[in-house]
Amino acid sequence: MKNLALAKLQALAAANTLPHAWLFTGAIDSVKLDVAKEFSKWLLCANKQQLACGVCKSCHLFTAQTHPDFCEITTQADKSSILMDDVRVLPDFIVGKPQFGNNKIVLLHPADAMQKQAANSILKSLEDPVGNTIFILLAKHTQLLLKTIVSRCQVLNFNVTNNESTVLSPDIAKMTTDLRDLWVYKSVTAVQIVEQWIKQWPNEVLYWFELVLADLIRFKYTRENTESTGAIAALDNVLAANRLWKMLESLQQARYWYGTNHNPNLQLILEDMLLTV
Repeated sequence: MKNLALAKLQALAAANTLPHAWLFTGAIDSVKLDVAKEFSKWLLCANKQQLACGVCKSCHLFTAQTHPDFCEITTQADKSSILMDDVRVLPDFIVGKPQFGNNKIVLLHPADAMQKQAANSILKSLEDPVGNTIFILLAKHTQLLLKTIVSRCQVLNFNVTNNESTVLSPDIAKMTTDLRDLWVYKSVTAVQIVEQWIKQWPNEVLYWFELVLADLIRFKYTRENTESTGAIAALDNVLAANRLWKMLESLQQARYWYGTNHNPNLQLILEDMLLTV
């Protein structure tokens, strides 16, 4: 999920469609924090490409933790909660123009450790954003956050991990070439593919399909090579990024339904996704 999440954030920023407030959720704090800082450094970089350049003045200031357009708020060493005193710096930070580039960034973690007064103060900033300030909140237990804070953030879920896709399995390779045969060569039908998939992977078809979609999205944004680059590159020419993201969201919703004891028609769900390309 780490590379995929970073790629999504970068793509939205490049298209000038980046929401002003994000909530990164998931059980592993270090993963969320790494992506938040990598993206923040990249967004503030003066010579950004796939990653921050690391050599411009902005990157040096970020590495030295003295960047004037980056504000990190977390618990004090001897405290377990984020207090009102910790967030008092925000009003002064968000006013005025950025000193470097076009953005200011507020990174707050763990957001689910905010005391009520601090949470209410953050909510006011989220409700009335100033300029190009981007808020990134990290939380493990979203149920502990104010619902109004969650509703004002774009949620990025790090519980769905796709690290397995970095090592190609025969299942991912087979599914990728099946999709190429369907969408590029048009030598098979969606019904034929779905019937074969369900027969071959009755309990894992959604899992493998999610990893394939993650590879396709990662390739579109990063051009990272995989053992199935040929098939992925062919698919990249016929699949728009927004379509891939919609398919991934639909698939994750289907996995959620199965996890909550719903009984959706797997055949119809998969056929619908494959036929709408």
